[in-house]
Amino acid sequence: MAVQSLTKRDGRFLGWSFEQLDIAADTTTDPVKIPPLLAGQRISVKTIASTNDAKVQSTISTDAKVAAGTADWEDWPPGSQVGTTSANLEAPVTALRCITGTTSSAKTIFEVLV
Repeated sequence: MAVQSLTKRDGRFLGWSFEQLDIAADTTTDPVKIPPLLAGQRISVKTIASTNDAKVQSTISTDAKVAAGTADWEDWPPGSQVGTTSANLEAPVTALRCITGTTSSAKTIFEVLV
C-alpha cells in the first residue's frame, strides 16, 4: 500500500486536489493523505460511480497508522451510492480512501478538493 498525496493548486483558488480515474470494481484505493488543516476546515469529496456503488472512508488515525495499514476508518455520511455523490467533511481528517462495489464492468472516479 502506498499513501497518495494531494497536489498543490495555484491560481484563483489556492489549496490541494486529488483525482483518481478508472478505479476498478471491488477495490479499496490507497489512502490519500490530507495536510494539516484548521479544525472545521472543509474537505470536498466526490465519487462518480455510473453503474457501481462507491463510498469514501475517512480517518483521524496518525500518519504512521495510515502508512502501516492499521488506521481506523469511518464511512462518509452518504454511505454507498451509485451515480455522482458529493459531501463535505470537516477537519480533522488525516486521510481518505474510496471503496468500490463488486460490479465487474464498472469504473469509478474519486476526487478530493481542499
